[in-house]
Amino acid sequence: MIGISIIIPTYNREQFIREAIKSVIDQDYDGIIEIIISDDGSSDTTIKIAETFGAKVKVIRKPENCQSQGASGARNRGINASTQPYICFLDSDDFFLPGHLIKIATVLESRPNLGFAFCRTLEMDEGKGKRHFREWTRTTIKPVDVLNPVVSGNDVVHTNIFIFKRFVFDKVGFFNEKFVGGEDGDLWMRISEIYRGSFSDHFGAVIRKHGVGQLSDYSKKKVLECYHVIFSNALKRYYTLGLSDNYRLYKLKLLVLKYKFSYLALFHSLYPLYYNYKRKKLLKSADWFELSHFHER
Repeated sequence: MIGISIIIPTYNREQFIREAIKSVIDQDYDGIIEIIISDDGSSDTTIKIAETFGAKVKVIRKPENCQSQGASGARNRGINASTQPYICFLDSDDFFLPGHLIKIATVLESRPNLGFAFCRTLEMDEGKGKRHFREWTRTTIKPVDVLNPVVSGNDVVHTNIFIFKRFVFDKVGFFNEKFVGGEDGDLWMRISEIYRGSFSDHFGAVIRKHGVGQLSDYSKKKVLECYHVIFSNALKRYYTLGLSDNYRLYKLKLLVLKYKFSYLALFHSLYPLYYNYKRKKLLKSADWFELSHFHER
């Protein structure tokens, strides 16, 4: 099997980092697995915990003179340190499910024309000391979702469940560290403009619901401004690259318009209500199960 670099950006994740690392080590994968912990300046015991795994992990500390802060910078430093032909990302408060790497790598390896692949993910709640899971990924993933990740809508792709061929980043570039929000979606769109992807219908990772701070914490207004710039840039690239996809063009125009109006105070109050309504309708409280429920699918 082809070697995979797993990049885990982290910042003050002493509660979760051990499970994230162990979920990679426990994968049933015959190829090389290179685990890269890219720390963003943790002040707790995150690095010490990572180092207890010894040679199984490569720990990258944030340079003292580094001005970059946040997940993008940490992921980019991880990409630069990677040595394997395939690359995956895993947030340090989340974890992979058993068998994920062999399934997702097989999809990529079986089709030489692909640049990336992705699968499904679960969401986990640990309320009252017991773990319950539900589907985060929308039930139906259509071909248009694979051709247009991010553009096609919410609950399709997540950073944790992608696998890429390393040369994709050499061609397209890395995460844009100037963005304070949406930088992952920006990169997924840039990649999908040039490379084709595929979908593997399995659950590969778990997103943990918790109240602990994230790698980056910026105001909603700044994040919305970034989204407007990101989709405006994507629309410009559509014409520059000479793309021919009416669905993508239509959706990009709508997204640019949406985030243009997002600066209005009324939008700030109404859109979250609309999104939460759709989310609750899609995922009712009764849709929480034990993990074994999804193993049986």
